[in-house]
Amino acid sequence: MKASHIYIIGILLFLVVMIVVEYSLPKKFVWNPTFSQYDHQPFGSAVFDDVVEASLASHSFGDTVPAYSVVDETLYQLSQDSITNYSVLVVVERLSLSETDSEALLRMLDRGNKVMLVASGFNKALRDTLGFDCSYSYFNFSSLKKYATALQGRDTIYWCKNSNYADEQMFMFYPHLCRADFSSSDSLFTRLSEKIWLETDSLGQEVEYSSPYAITRKVGAGEITLVSTPLIFTNYGMLDGNNSVYLFRLLNQLQGLPILRTEAYGVKRSRTEETPLRYLLSQRPLRWGLYLTMITLILFMIFTARRHQRPIPVIRKPANKTVEFVELIGTLYFQRKDHTDLVQKKFLYFAETLRRTIQVNVEDEEDDEKLARRMASKTGMNEREIFRMLVNIRPVLRGERKVGEETMRRLVDYMNKIINKLKIES
Repeated sequence: MKASHIYIIGILLFLVVMIVVEYSLPKKFVWNPTFSQYDHQPFGSAVFDDVVEASLASHSFGDTVPAYSVVDETLYQLSQDSITNYSVLVVVERLSLSETDSEALLRMLDRGNKVMLVASGFNKALRDTLGFDCSYSYFNFSSLKKYATALQGRDTIYWCKNSNYADEQMFMFYPHLCRADFSSSDSLFTRLSEKIWLETDSLGQEVEYSSPYAITRKVGAGEITLVSTPLIFTNYGMLDGNNSVYLFRLLNQLQGLPILRTEAYGVKRSRTEETPLRYLLSQRPLRWGLYLTMITLILFMIFTARRHQRPIPVIRKPANKTVEFVELIGTLYFQRKDHTDLVQKKFLYFAETLRRTIQVNVEDEEDDEKLARRMASKTGMNEREIFRMLVNIRPVLRGERKVGEETMRRLVDYMNKIINKLKIES
């Protein structure tokens, strides 16, 4: 056997041993709060969503309305449904609602919807509107790890007696998961859970103090519940001892209506398409095996390049083909004369721009007059002209009408005009 073959076999055996060793090591968790339905890490919500969905599977709200679902819509978008009432659940690290979303929240509550906002911090406008105040501190996993490894005690959260639960049950949590509380609130709020502790005053007497972690109140025909412990609404919180009982007691405030948990205000973490390379990089043993293979190949090329050195060809700088590519695409569309397809593609970009800048879903065909009025108020353009444009473009988008070159130019120019107006206004 040649020496080179022995060398290659030795490298392969070494890589196999490294992969086996890496696989046998304990897996490390990532303790970053994402609250994502796709995240199986401790502070994701994949397990939380699965357990809640399975627990509510027996509840029926019609053939087309699930008892529990996860959406990616803002409160303003959810408020557009004036027919069906929902229980809306928002779980984020820190919640900051815009003026539009705050107004939509109040409208939903007036119509009889139930809303639960779970966050360790709220923006001032929302606090002033609902009449409460909340303390806030950042989550530090290193501090939690040091506290847990020192085997220190947990904090006790007391469930307050109410019409749904007559017992005052206790639940144990690490203090780092309950670092925020409601320091003050309007008298209309009712406490659901609280922390109670004793302190010695200046006279040497013990005085009992308490701070709520969950409060609720009626607003219009609906009900709003505020919770200051979002890290409990995660995979870790659901699997931590019997603390799932505490979670379901809080979720019981949303009973009677289908629950929508929206991720519109959290960290955007979409489910990406799985590829072989992405899977290799996601697994630590395979990732290190790939790195070692690349390092080995580089070293092999370095040591063999001395014996087989060849003239290095001159590599010219790649030419910029961007303009040529654009001209080629334009020529293809001109030759095909498919003006309808071009209008449809332009409308997709136009709809996404409006949704991102002014939170208008122009793809909704239910009320074009309302859409035109809102777009006119944001751009300063003529409302009737916008309405006529929407009426003319709907059949094109549905494939019911073909357009010529002049009509295509007019529709595309008008969509560009609206987008430019929005950029000027912002």
